[in-house]
Amino acid sequence: MRGTWIYIAIGGLSLITYAAVLFLSLQPAIREPWPLEAVAGKRVWQQKGCVECHTVLGNGGYAASDLTKMAERAGRDELLAFLTRPQVVHPSGPHSLHPVLTRDEAESIWHYLEQVNKIDTQGWPPRPFAADVPAGGS
Repeated sequence: MRGTWIYIAIGGLSLITYAAVLFLSLQPAIREPWPLEAVAGKRVWQQKGCVECHTVLGNGGYAASDLTKMAERAGRDELLAFLTRPQVVHPSGPHSLHPVLTRDEAESIWHYLEQVNKIDTQGWPPRPFAADVPAGGS
């Protein structure tokens, strides 16, 4: 009889432990809210349709570069200059222009990309292969 109570006690403790772990794992992680400037940049990103050509965090179009880590690769001034005075690009054909953004819109996009850059992407996006390295890697 005593052995039965031990099994019941162990089973009960296991059930309580399992329930506690499950409860804690389902709780939302404490997250730092995004700055208002970054939220405004996300809105500009959506309104201007940037996702049609560009990818962020693996989502979006593949006609242009992935911008997940753009804040690391390009300087703020460089990006703002491009967005406010874009060069000719070829997303849908020859002589297509990248949309011209106002200085405020470009600043907002910068804040958005700066915030995205802070996300631990576990190495995403992968580095492109060098043009001079054969496909086999030798």
